[in-house]
Amino acid sequence: MADATNPRPRSRDDLDVQPVPQWLHRAAGWSWRGLVIGAAVLAVLAVLTRLSVVVLPLIIALILATLCVPPATWLRDRGLPKSVAAAIVVVGGLAVIVGVLAAIAPSFADQITDLRPTVDAGIDRALQELDVLGYDRERLTELLQQAREQIASSSSSIISGLVGGLAVALSGLAGVALLVVLLFFFVKDGDQITDWFLARTPPHRRELTAAVGRRAWSALSGYVRGTAAIAAIDATAIGIGLAIIGVPLVLPLALLVFLGAFLPVIGALLAGLVAVLVALASGGLATGLFTLGLIVAVQQVEGNVLQPLIMRRAVALHPIVVLTALAVGATLAGIVGAFLSLPVAAVTAAVGNELRLRAEDASSSGDPQASTTA
Repeated sequence: MADATNPRPRSRDDLDVQPVPQWLHRAAGWSWRGLVIGAAVLAVLAVLTRLSVVVLPLIIALILATLCVPPATWLRDRGLPKSVAAAIVVVGGLAVIVGVLAAIAPSFADQITDLRPTVDAGIDRALQELDVLGYDRERLTELLQQAREQIASSSSSIISGLVGGLAVALSGLAGVALLVVLLFFFVKDGDQITDWFLARTPPHRRELTAAVGRRAWSALSGYVRGTAAIAAIDATAIGIGLAIIGVPLVLPLALLVFLGAFLPVIGALLAGLVAVLVALASGGLATGLFTLGLIVAVQQVEGNVLQPLIMRRAVALHPIVVLTALAVGATLAGIVGAFLSLPVAAVTAAVGNELRLRAEDASSSGDPQASTTA
């Protein structure tokens, strides 16, 4: 047996063994951890997809609750019972929506049927104007046709996913009834639901859980209400401007602008393009340019004034995050997933920021437990 003063000589096999580089060791560790996390995320998404009939009404009800809780709280502060206040807000809101839809449905249906041929006429008019400027119209028409064929061939799965997501969201009265019931209880018993979850959280984690929950709710409510306000302002301003310019189909175009606000970057671009094409087809180049100027002016006011003023409580998302979230949401749950992806991304970013700030505070204070108990 070799002692400490006379160690065993290293054999040839020992000399042939090379230590694993530190960078490779770290990369391997991060790789298998990433694989485990990715597998867990895929498993959760698979379960949520299978339970989409329940999950989607739950998420939509939670998002709508951010709009319903403030007026219900205002009614409770005036002495109304919680159940009565929640019923007035939820049922009254549904009645208002149904009444508005019933009032505008006839004229909207008449105008929406004219939207597609008018857009096609706008494309033809744009090609004519480019032909006047010296561009080869036949070549442009060929490129446009190739683009249409490419989009049609590459987006067939996306379109089927959108239709499938919409079908899931509207899969009968049971889903709608579940959404309304969940919304009512979220508005009525939101505080009790929060207390129930906190009571089942370990004592040393309750303050962190409560802080993360408040941050998530603030981000969600700020994003949803802010986006809805901006969408309403944009749709109203552009609708009034289109009516003044003399562009037809004002109602469907204003609705398209309103819905497009919930799909940042892509929605504004598509809504503006359709409005310009309709204006170009109905009134010529001058009307199209006036409409383009109107949309650009409204978008500038939105980006430089409305967004900083209204969206202060929400989390600002980078366009790359927005586009990625939209693509993932549309792939997983169709058009409903595209609309829901951004609120989910905003909440995720807010929770991440809260945890990061607490970790930084814990690091600066030298207390490793501060991030979990502070």
